Order: sequence, then structure tokens, then C-alpha cells
Amino acid sequence: MLTLRSCLTISAVFAAILGAGMAGADPIFIDGAHPELDAQMTRHERQFYGINSVPSGLSLDAHAKDAEAVELINQFLAQDAIDDPQEAVGKHAYELLVSYGEYGDLGFFGGVALAGTCLRYLTLRRDGAPDDVLEQARHKVVRAADAWHHFYVLSGGNGVVARGIRRMVKEFDDQPTLPVQYPELVPLFDDDGAPLPQPKNNGAYRVDNSGGAYEEGEWIWKDSASKDQVTGQILGLVMLYEAMKDDPDIDQSLVARLQEDARGLAKVLMTKREISKLEGPVGMGEYDLIIMDADGRPTYHHDLNPLSLEKLYMTEEQGGYNVFNLFLALGVMKGLYHVTGDEDIEQYIYVELLHNRDYIGLVNNALNPTKGAIDYIYAGTMTNFDNPDMTSIGLFLALYTEKDPAVYGPLRSFLEKGWWRRAGESHTAAQCKQPLWHSIYLAITAAGAEQSVVVEMKELLLAFDLGPYWNPVRINCDAEEVAAGECLAVDGKTVLTISAAVDDGNNWMATEALDPSIRPPSNFDARSNPFRVNGGGGLRLNPGGDLLCAYWMGRYMEFNSAGQFNLSPLARDHMPVGGWPSHAPDVAEEAGEPDVVTTGDLQVVVDVVPEIAAVDSGAEVGVEQQDKSNAGGCSVGHSGANEIIWLLCFLGLLLWRISGIASTTAPRRS
Repeated sequence: MLTLRSCLTISAVFAAILGAGMAGADPIFIDGAHPELDAQMTRHERQFYGINSVPSGLSLDAHAKDAEAVELINQFLAQDAIDDPQEAVGKHAYELLVSYGEYGDLGFFGGVALAGTCLRYLTLRRDGAPDDVLEQARHKVVRAADAWHHFYVLSGGNGVVARGIRRMVKEFDDQPTLPVQYPELVPLFDDDGAPLPQPKNNGAYRVDNSGGAYEEGEWIWKDSASKDQVTGQILGLVMLYEAMKDDPDIDQSLVARLQEDARGLAKVLMTKREISKLEGPVGMGEYDLIIMDADGRPTYHHDLNPLSLEKLYMTEEQGGYNVFNLFLALGVMKGLYHVTGDEDIEQYIYVELLHNRDYIGLVNNALNPTKGAIDYIYAGTMTNFDNPDMTSIGLFLALYTEKDPAVYGPLRSFLEKGWWRRAGESHTAAQCKQPLWHSIYLAITAAGAEQSVVVEMKELLLAFDLGPYWNPVRINCDAEEVAAGECLAVDGKTVLTISAAVDDGNNWMATEALDPSIRPPSNFDARSNPFRVNGGGGLRLNPGGDLLCAYWMGRYMEFNSAGQFNLSPLARDHMPVGGWPSHAPDVAEEAGEPDVVTTGDLQVVVDVVPEIAAVDSGAEVGVEQQDKSNAGGCSVGHSGANEIIWLLCFLGLLLWRISGIASTTAPRRS
């Protein structure tokens, strides 16, 4: 029998959870509190949407024609009344450029920038922006969603995803000719049916393989989607889902379409394949988490499986595992489940990966090489900054969508101690002066957001020379200064101490990450070496998509105290790790000591009785949850005094829910 005390204590737990989720804390960047930053990012958005993303709504490099074009672009961005360069300076973006570029990294670079576009819309919608502003922001999301779908269609579908997509003709008749450079197009197969090219490379351009979905010659695509491109792809899918789901002003068939795209990719990744029969992998046995291509081969950097060490496959008996792949695999699969809600993906994550393969145990031991952890996310002065950057996206995908403490606890511990501020690591994320990493950490840490990190993120963003974000040569140190061990930076005041090491391109580095005001520019800063002292050059207009994402993540996500963190409003309930019990537990199994339920700093003692299962902090009491009540949902009874007590329980919870109803469009916190 459910006692009144049980009901009240359960209500207290729900109250604490709902109260935390709807407390309405201020965002990391409070609207209007940073006018200089707001103005800079608005100016940069004028560049990004007016020039860099014109062909498809996605992030691209833009290469200016000449000095005259540079001057016109500067004039366009010096004013703040008009968002279209043709209206402002009399030239369409296409007339100012010789080409667009970086199609081959569009999955990752574009995915992060797309997250910024979605977060911008979510923020404006939450904050009650004027209808015309909101309509324009919504249009940007929908246009980008259309383009994102092309990744899954141009490749031929069936769960194959493109590395990059490339529009080859103008979108509208009244536009000037699209500035394009025609790459070599490689057939998928030769005349004998053998896949091309031989051997497989890291991306070849292909003709449209959609089977007639587009006009002939309208689009081409690049194959061999690597694990970094797929990770960015999933970030894009997740944030599109966040922005579009249940929005009455957005056609929900677009959501259903992206769910099907995600489901197709998940099926490919969940399929086990005998790797000795595949081109690329080395080893024997059946493995999954392999990215496959339209030519029937794994992509060049195909491996998401933790048992693969850059395509060299280990057995479980050997006891080693790739920590980097572990976090990418969890982020990718969690993202795909978040978008689809597919039961097969749910089973695969929470039974196969987390339980049968003990990925939770692997996460707990990720910093312990004696337990088999092979970790190259950081490598001191030899760090490849792709690795901590990709890891940050994997962790964000896994944590922002997860409400089960059995899962998020170990992941968040690695976020805070293994990624953000790793002891003894000279190039740990907290010291790299990358605003995107600051925003991700502040969004999903439960250690308590630090105001000093917010201030540093703001100052870093302001230090970038944005709107326009050109790519000038920056030479801080010459050979003589490097030999002397220090040099005076281009600002005339910062003294750089030169590291004894060089990076993988034999470039000189400082011992401390450079401030963006003196750092060589980049078309994606979060994946560039912030310790490098010299670089840049050319008439490239950098998109700065990662910087826009950092800013809008700061505008949208809440600034939390210790024990709280941002959680997606659409985070799904799911089976417990290990799956649902196959039978109802016996009374004797349930009787015993009271349960202690912890939420944040609150501990509540709950009497356990035979008629009620443990409360799931994210469960909604309903038909679906009743079917799973043996393992976490509330099992609602209707007999005797219980009926009255449950009614009181329900009314109490309803009042708590109503009390925070105004905050339901904000990100929830646990």
C-alpha cells in the first residue's frame, strides 16, 4: 500500500526536480547585458548570412575576387541598416567572390555553425522577439534543414551520409552566376563494377546519386564521411530537431524527414560487419559502429568503435580501447536516439553499449591506462586539436540529451576532469582560449558555472576581428626571435615565450595559447592550434561559425549553480541501463531499507512498498510509462485509500508543474 508519507516524499523529489528544471535562471549571456558583444556578433551575422552561407544556408569559406571586392565587403559590413550586400553596395555576394570553399568539412564545420543558427532561433523565440525578426530567423533554420537533408539523399540514401554537398548552379533565376570551381568527378565504380578510386581516399567528388531527386547538374557531393564529419552531422540533426519539433510555424513533415535520415544512419552504424572482408580495416571479427559509403566500402576514417585504433581493430580479450572513439560513439548514438526515439536504437545504447559492453565502466576508466584506456585526446605540445574539439561535441551530444544519472554521472565527470581541466595537461581545454569550448563546458557542467569563465568567453569573442573576419597574415615571431626564446607579438605589448616543440606542421608555438587579437586567423578556430604564433594569408572571408555557435549557446543556455545543468527540453525517457526487467520483482525483493533519492544537493528518503516502483525523475505518468512501470515509472493504482492519496499526489505535482509553466520553452535543468 502506498502511504501518505511515501506520496509526500515522492512529491518532494518531483518538486525538487521540477523546481530545478523551471527555476528560470539567467542565461550565460544575459540579453542586453553585453551591448558591445551583441553588436559585434550582429555585425558578424550580417557577413555570415549575407555572404558565407548564401548558396545553401550552410557555413562556407568565401574567397574575394580582388582588392575592390574586399573594399565593397568592408563597406557592406561597416553599416548596420541593410543585411543584403546588393542593396547596401550594389553587388550581389556572388559578384564579389571568385569561389566558395571548405565543402569537404561541411559536415563538421557546417554542423557547428548550424547549431548556432538553431540556437539563435530558439533564443529569439523564447525571448519574444518581434514577429518579423522571428520569421527571418525561422526561415534560416528551415532553409538550412532543407540543405542538411541533401547529405542523406545525394549519396543515394540507405543510411549513407555525404562528407560534403556542393551546389553547382544558382538557386534563383534573378541571381548572378554562382562562383564555382569544377572539381574532378569520380564514378562510384569502374566498368567492371570495382569501386573507385583505388585505394579508398578521404573524399572524392561524385555526381548526384539521388536517383532523380534534383535537377541534373544542380548538386554534387563528396564521399568518405569521416567520424568527425558524422559527429558534426549529428549535432546539426539534434539542433534542427530542437528548433523545429512541435513548432506550430514549421511544417512538421520536415521533422519527420530528418528523423528518417537519422534512423537510416543509425541502422548502418548498428550493423555488425566482418572487417576482414572490408577494404581499410585491419583485423578479424565482426564489428559495428562503422561508417559505410555508397561504393560499399567503409569510409576512409570510418571507425567509431572503441575497439578500433585508427582502423586497427582489437578484440575485447586484448583489453584495450580507444577513449576518443568511445565518446564519439556515445555522442553520435545518443544524438540519433534523441532525434528518432527509435526503440531499436534505445535498446542498442542502453543494453548493448552501456550494459553488455560496459561503456559506462570504460568511461569511468578513461583516464586509467592500466585498465586498457588508450587516450590520445590530449598529447601535450603534440596535441591534434581536432581531437579535443570533436570530443567536446561528442560530450555535448551525450550529456545535453541524457537525464539518467547512471549515464550522465560518469560522462560529466570526464567532461570536468578529463576534458575541460585535466590535471597535468598543458593543452587542456580550459587553457586553450577557444570560446566554443567555454560555451559547451558552461552549458553542461554540473560543477557550477564560473563567472570568470563567462567573462573570459566574452573577452575572447570580442578579441576576434569579426565582421569582416578576413584572413590576414600574422607573423608574431621571426626566426631570430624564436632562437632567442621569446618575441613581441603584433600588438606591440604581448611577450610570447616560445615553446621548444613545434606542431605537426613544423610550425612554431608559444607556451601559452595566444589571445585571438594576435592569433593567426582560421576558418574554424576551435579546430586550429591556438598556440601557433604565425599564419594566415589570402583574401578568404572566414565564416566564424564556431564563434556564432559559442555566442548563441551563451545566449540560450542557463548559468547554473553546482548540482544543476542544462538539459534538452526534449530529452527522452528511456529504459534503464541493462533494459527493462523481464518480470515484476517479488515483494520480498522490494522490501528493505528506504531508498535515498538525490537531486542536486537534496536527499529525500522514500519508503519502498510493493505497490510502487522507484520514481523516474524524467517520467511522465501515462500509458507508455505504465507499460514500463516495473523499472522506473510510477505504477498508478486505483484501489481503496490509494485512490485518494494518488489524487493528492497528482494535484501536488500538477501545482508544481503549473508554477513553472512560463519557463517551459527554456532549456530544462536537472
